[in-house]
Amino acid sequence: MKKVILPVLVLSIIMVVPFLASAANPPMDIPGGENIDIWTLLTTTLNWFFNVAIIVAAIFLVYAGWQYITAGGDDDKMKSGLNTLVRALIGVGIALLAKGLIYVVSTFIGTPVTF
Repeated sequence: MKKVILPVLVLSIIMVVPFLASAANPPMDIPGGENIDIWTLLTTTLNWFFNVAIIVAAIFLVYAGWQYITAGGDDDKMKSGLNTLVRALIGVGIALLAKGLIYVVSTFIGTPVTF
């Protein structure tokens, strides 16, 4: 029974997230073929991936805490929880670096992008 709770919780959260995201941000108009801006497309895509990465990282942070708390003094389980925590934080760092990289590249090219 315990092994079923976490997958069901994760699947239910994954199924609800798109509905919450669409409620918070109304759908954008798709630009016509004559006025497609690569930077707008890139920032929109990056923002979407950034939001997904932050949500997944938050889920993994909670899971790492759960692993650490339920370790019960077992060193292997505690190390597994800490490793999950470190990997989730590395994921957040990579997402932040990706967002900063777009800004640096766009500034270098000459058209700075604002998020």
